[in-house]
Amino acid sequence: MKTVKTAQGIKKITEEDDHYVSLQLQSILQDHRSLLIDKIMHNLLHYIDYKFNTRPDLKQLDRIKLMLTELKNSDINFKTYQTLFETVQRHEHTHIGNALFYEEIDALLKANLSLSELFQRDGRKGIFQ
Repeated sequence: MKTVKTAQGIKKITEEDDHYVSLQLQSILQDHRSLLIDKIMHNLLHYIDYKFNTRPDLKQLDRIKLMLTELKNSDINFKTYQTLFETVQRHEHTHIGNALFYEEIDALLKANLSLSELFQRDGRKGIFQ
């Protein structure tokens, strides 16, 4: 029996076969990512301002909320979290941190904020905003 410690507590994984371990871990990781996204969405403006030093307009904010909701409801990308899968396979007890989750979430936010900057030109300054 393997154990995985997350922000939601300690989860047990039965070791019937590697595929079953992966399915259980995928569910645990999705729950963990969902919890983090819910926390971010609760204070989304503050998070974006703190992390990216910008304030999205209402249209951007709606699009970002939609993208975060889609990410929250999507499957875990095995390539993104491969190191966690391998760690759980090798060890009986694993602590799941937040770093990989925040990297995935921040990459999505950054892409959305950058995309918005490309298409909103401010003629006075001659730069994109």
